[in-house]
Amino acid sequence: MAASQEARAVAPVLDLSYLEGTIGYAIRRAQLLIFADIYRVFGEDAVTTAQFSVLAVVADNPGANQADLALALGVERPRMVPLIDALEERGLLVRIPSVVDRRHRHIQLTTEGERLLSKLKQRFSAHQQRLIDVLGASEAKRFLRSLRLLATAMA
Repeated sequence: MAASQEARAVAPVLDLSYLEGTIGYAIRRAQLLIFADIYRVFGEDAVTTAQFSVLAVVADNPGANQADLALALGVERPRMVPLIDALEERGLLVRIPSVVDRRHRHIQLTTEGERLLSKLKQRFSAHQQRLIDVLGASEAKRFLRSLRLLATAMA
């Protein structure tokens, strides 16, 4: 029995009606299940959702620096350093010193990083399609629009 199934089997039945009626709680519960599926999909390559996000953004923005990545992804700058370090240690990206300002490092994917990202994007696409299949295409678009509205309004 999987750990999550086992936990549900022995977890006491508690009244969660107040929390289940809130947007934040519903989003968090969905996030946990979605991330669990992503970890399962990326498992054999030992890539986290944060690492995947960094790889995808760097691929679309070669030469971006750590500070810009942190800001764009909503990651605290000190947390970005170990993320980049781990990806660099695996040979998936490199930091290239700026010729304009030696304090800055431009980040680029390596050939291995491009290859892995391509494979991960295929798996992620299948994950995304499962979510769309659950919601239906039109509801998925509405839901995404609503989440973007919340994110923009709360920023």
